[in-house]
Amino acid sequence: MRPRSAQLDKIALRHIRVQAAVWVTDLHGPDRDASLEARVRQWIAEDPRHAAAFELATDAWQRSGDLPAPFPKRVSGRIRPRSRVRLLGPALAGAAVICGVLMATAYFLRDGELVTGPGERRTVELGDGTHIALNANTRVLMQYDNRVRKVTLVAGEALFNVAKHQPRPFVVAAGDRKVVAVGTSFVIRREAPAGTAFAVTLLEGRVAVEPISWPDTLPSRVAPGLTLLNPGERLRFEGESAGTVDSPSIDKVTAWERGELIFDDTSLSQAAGEFNRYGSTRITIDSPTAGSLRTGGVFRIGDPSSFALAMANAYHLRIIRRGGEIILTDKGDDSR
Repeated sequence: MRPRSAQLDKIALRHIRVQAAVWVTDLHGPDRDASLEARVRQWIAEDPRHAAAFELATDAWQRSGDLPAPFPKRVSGRIRPRSRVRLLGPALAGAAVICGVLMATAYFLRDGELVTGPGERRTVELGDGTHIALNANTRVLMQYDNRVRKVTLVAGEALFNVAKHQPRPFVVAAGDRKVVAVGTSFVIRREAPAGTAFAVTLLEGRVAVEPISWPDTLPSRVAPGLTLLNPGERLRFEGESAGTVDSPSIDKVTAWERGELIFDDTSLSQAAGEFNRYGSTRITIDSPTAGSLRTGGVFRIGDPSSFALAMANAYHLRIIRRGGEIILTDKGDDSR
């Protein structure tokens, strides 16, 4: 049984989600005025969880019924939407939208986190215009406040297109390091919550990779422990070793956004591991010899069977199917 404090936290979070959905609906209703906008701003500023819930509720509004209502911007002390919504019937539209908001918010916002499961990819627009594309099996913790736009990549992989011309820095924490950026685009991959494997690839703009204990500001000069990346560079950490910088193929790094996996002189074991991040069908390489074979090419994320068949034909391997598992082994191995 959960401790009473944990149960109370869950109840409080549900109330926050409901209130966020109500605010979003009210802001797009016929009774919107300066007083309502002021109350919404005050509520958002009271708690980082309020801001995170409001952003997710706004995103859910956009996706429910394709209503063009992004997170409202402040203009001359007032909040206003970037585009106006034409309501066919305020009561009916509000009821339908709030149901969509509540369902989407409850699913994607779990205790202040954005979560994707196996085979699931999702792009979310935050309140400041920043877009986060989440790969499969990814968890991102939202921690926006008035001082810094901060998220934590707990596990998985995400592409961040950070909104430009913002006074607050954008910070992504991953393990014992963080990435600080202002108006830029980059990909971060973290293998596991408890692991130290970490990679950040800069697509455009400028980012600083630094220890988690440093201030949440973009440094103006190089210092020990700091790495400034140029577009096209990737910084990788493995265990306790110093980070290494290389220049990978950007198409390969971002292929998952297009539903693809690109391999270039990749071992079959590594390729199988990539496929196993998606969907319920797993590829097992049941031979050290087969696992060390090299492969290359472009494959669809959701089609591990075609990949396994291509590898079997190319390297004269045997395919064994067992439930949700595809086993690749040497043809001479009859142990199974």
